[in-house]
Formats: sequence, C-alpha cells, structure tokens
Amino acid sequence: MARSGRIACFVTPHGFGHAARASALLAALAERLPGLEIEIWTTVPRWFFEDSLGFPFLYRELTCDVGLVQRSPVEEDLPATVAALERFWHADTEKARTREVAEELVARGTRLVLGDIAPFGLVAAREAGVPSVLVENFTWDWIYEPLVEGEPLLAPWVPFLRDRFALADLHLQLEPVCAFAPGSLRIPPIARAPRQSREAVRERLEIPTGEALVLVTLGGVEHRLEIVAPLFETNGAVFVLPGASEREEKRENLRLLPHHSPIYHPDLVAAADLVMGKLGYSTVAEAVAAGTGMLYVPRPGFRESAVLEAYVRERLPAAAISHSDLATGRWVGRVPELLERPRPARSPAAGAAIAAEAIARRFL
Repeated sequence: MARSGRIACFVTPHGFGHAARASALLAALAERLPGLEIEIWTTVPRWFFEDSLGFPFLYRELTCDVGLVQRSPVEEDLPATVAALERFWHADTEKARTREVAEELVARGTRLVLGDIAPFGLVAAREAGVPSVLVENFTWDWIYEPLVEGEPLLAPWVPFLRDRFALADLHLQLEPVCAFAPGSLRIPPIARAPRQSREAVRERLEIPTGEALVLVTLGGVEHRLEIVAPLFETNGAVFVLPGASEREEKRENLRLLPHHSPIYHPDLVAAADLVMGKLGYSTVAEAVAAGTGMLYVPRPGFRESAVLEAYVRERLPAAAISHSDLATGRWVGRVPELLERPRPARSPAAGAAIAAEAIARRFL
C-alpha cells in the first residue's frame, strides 16, 4: 500500500487538545499519501475535525477513553473518574465492545490504527491483528500515579492501563515529553498550522490599529468567565473569548465567539499578542509555534502541568495566574506586563510531518 489504504484513529475526548494534534498528524499523513482513507473514532464533535481537516473523512462516534472526569477546565473529579473507568473497562462489556470494533476494523480493510492516548484503540487493533501507533506526550497510567494518594481506588488502573499502552507496535512521544519510554521515537511538537494572516484575523475581528489582541481560551471544556468587568477597564487591549456567547458579538473591547468558533482556532492564537488559558498541549504547541505569550492557569493536580509550564517559560513571555485570579478577574492586571515583553520569532511546528514520515515509512 504505497499511496492508498485505510487507517483508523482513536482520539481521547479529554478536551480538544488531543483532537487538535491528531488532526495535524492526519493532515500530514493525507498530504504525504493522497489516496489515504481516514476513519476517526471518538466523541469529540465531528465539527472539530471538519474545521481542522481539509479533506473527507469517516467519523464514528464512540466512547474510546475515560481519562479524567472534569468538574471544570482546571479541576478533576477523581471518584467520578474511578466510576467511569469501572463502567468502561468492565470485563463483559469491554470484551464485547472490543470484538465488535475489531470486526469492523477488519471488515473495512483497516491497515493501521492510531491512538492519541486512547488505549482502547490499541486493544481493538491487537484483537483485529492490525498494527497500531501510540501518539502521546503522556499516558494515563503516568497521570494517575500521584493521584492514587488522594484516591486509592485509582491504584489498580495504573498497571492496567500501562499494559494496554504497551500493546502499540510503534510509540511516538511528542515534545514536551512527560516521561521518556525506552524504545519510543521522540517527535518535535505537533500543532495545527494557521490558515490566515495575522492582519486578516484582526480585520475580521475589528481590532483597532495599535490595540493588542488577547485570546482567552480554556480548551475544549465549555466554560465562561464569571467576571468580565475588569476586561472593559483595560485600555489598549481587545479580548477575544471563544465559547462566551451563543453567537458572535462585539461589546466595546470584547469579541465574544460561540464554542464552535467561526474563526479557526490556530488563526486566533497566531493573531494574538497574548493567550490567557489553561496549560494544555495544543494551546502550548500552537502558542510556541506562533511566538505568542501566555498567561496560564497551572493545574497542580494534573501531572502534565509542570512539564508544560517549564516548556512555556523557556520559550515564551509567560506568567502563571491563580485559580482565584481567574475567578475574580484579577488576572487582567498582568496583561500590560506580559504585552511589554519581547516575543520570540515564529517557529512553525515540524512534528506532524516528521511523525507522518515515520509512520508511512514503517507501515504505509
């Protein structure tokens, strides 16, 4: 299969960051292999992939991962996570689900399975006799390890999931890597590329000349800022808030966008002078590629956060804000300081093309 065939991609629904980088990788594979047929298995909304991919694909709605159940974009619910794991991986239902999906993979002539930290895809691939690729900068067993102290019922899930991640025939670890795995292939950051110029996006949003654009984004978990008054009081900046309204609105120096934004998210990041948001892989990768500074909310309960924080601080003008600063709007007072810092040159992410080459060379 030099230039055609079918691959299946299982994507965790834990936020939109994994779907974003999976999209960038799938786009690179499709560019390298024009005859490739792609089928995506996930509960991430179909529209996300339609916005991110410029070619036809098949979409299968399937719960393929648990990850962590969220109370909010920056808070996890550990008891609910344990309950979800027990339901999802219940021996009887898992066995039936695995057999059903494996049979579909075989019937559709699937030649390769990709899993962005969705271990079920790797299990189904093994059942189907199809090779698989794990794509990650962390795995759930590594995330759960320190959480066992607060929720002991997570303990058995650490080795359980570690064994399932080990089923992959090729293991790609994306920078910034959280825990290096022997035998894995290290890949530079993967990020979706912007499509419009900074000037075109600013004109679309009616950003006055000389005003800074501050993007407020909290990832794929829907969340609205409770207090916006301090934003109105900030001179010299226009705040763009995806997910803050049911429709696109302009209110003084605010630009409110729906959760399904009419403007491609990587374009917003590339056009921004500053991003305020939670530390998530795709936001970090896209900000670093664009050279856009960050005000970020650390997630001390989420082990990946410290790795992303160190990566951001090394490469961007960046500063942390507290959860209370986010809730009260005090974070706005940090905006002028960050805007005054020099921003680095843009450095487009090369990881997707490198990963696509490695996958195609071995399997396709």
